[in-house]
Amino acid sequence: MVFVTGATGLLGSFICRELIKNGQSIRAVKRGSSQLTLIEDIVDQIEWVDGDMNDTTFLFEALEGIDGVIHGAAIISFDKRDEDRMYKTNVQGTADLVNACLKAEVKNFVQISSVAALGRKPGQKFIDEKDKWEGTEYDSIYARSKYLQELEVWRGAQEGLNVKIVNPTVVLSPGLWGSGSTSVFKYAYDSKTFHPEGTINFVDVRDVAEICIKLLGSDVQNERFVLNAGTKEFRDFFAEVASRFGKKPPSKPVPYWMLKVAVKLEFVRSRIMRQSALITSDTAKLSRMHYHFKNDKVKKALNFEFRPVNETLDWSVRELKSMHNL
Repeated sequence: MVFVTGATGLLGSFICRELIKNGQSIRAVKRGSSQLTLIEDIVDQIEWVDGDMNDTTFLFEALEGIDGVIHGAAIISFDKRDEDRMYKTNVQGTADLVNACLKAEVKNFVQISSVAALGRKPGQKFIDEKDKWEGTEYDSIYARSKYLQELEVWRGAQEGLNVKIVNPTVVLSPGLWGSGSTSVFKYAYDSKTFHPEGTINFVDVRDVAEICIKLLGSDVQNERFVLNAGTKEFRDFFAEVASRFGKKPPSKPVPYWMLKVAVKLEFVRSRIMRQSALITSDTAKLSRMHYHFKNDKVKKALNFEFRPVNETLDWSVRELKSMHNL
């Protein structure tokens, strides 16, 4: 039996579908208030346990009879007001889960991290698994939380846990309109005028789910893998998505001064609305970067080929149109 955290989220729901397709039984954790919208088609095929990821007693009891864990629960935010909450979930919650796995003698542990946890330098173009975190100005508070999260997982590896870490880029998939990674589809659909100057790296949610399950059952031990299907200029990416929606694509690069103004306006809006800021100084910097994340390691280790971007975009847009009557 596989224990899944983050099962009610976008990626977690596809991981559960892939596990079921492979004949695996699933126990998944959720809160009493969790929304099951993204997983309602298979909700009755999962054994659910309600609890808190920071409750070590609950975690140890939930891991009884579990052979492997896929840990995907995390908070994603670039708003400094969320830093403490993000640390509690992403870092402390992972530490508690690792400790519970060691105590319960769970054999395999797959951690869903992010390329945000990898190191990057000014002017660098290619990034892979060997690029270590250095804590530069290009690292967000979210990136720092994922780096610290990984440290807890590597600690577990030193204490006997069989660890595999995956570092996906932007995960493309149909889902709740405008939420999470589907926001890139909504941006193109809304026929915005401006596009960021940098690059976007992306991967199909189905590929990430498949790789996680393959790694869980593999002989791979204590390794990390970048998951990236391709890289495009934001201009070209949004043009391809907009064309599939029959919309006019953004045609002008965002001037730096406009980004700075947007950060300040978003700061004010988020305070008035009591919401997390969607544009911050961190995300503004990242939108101008030209990175390419290399995928050679996972392709070789698992003899894996990523879906081509045209297939991913066709599927995502078709499903989004159907789901949201677009």
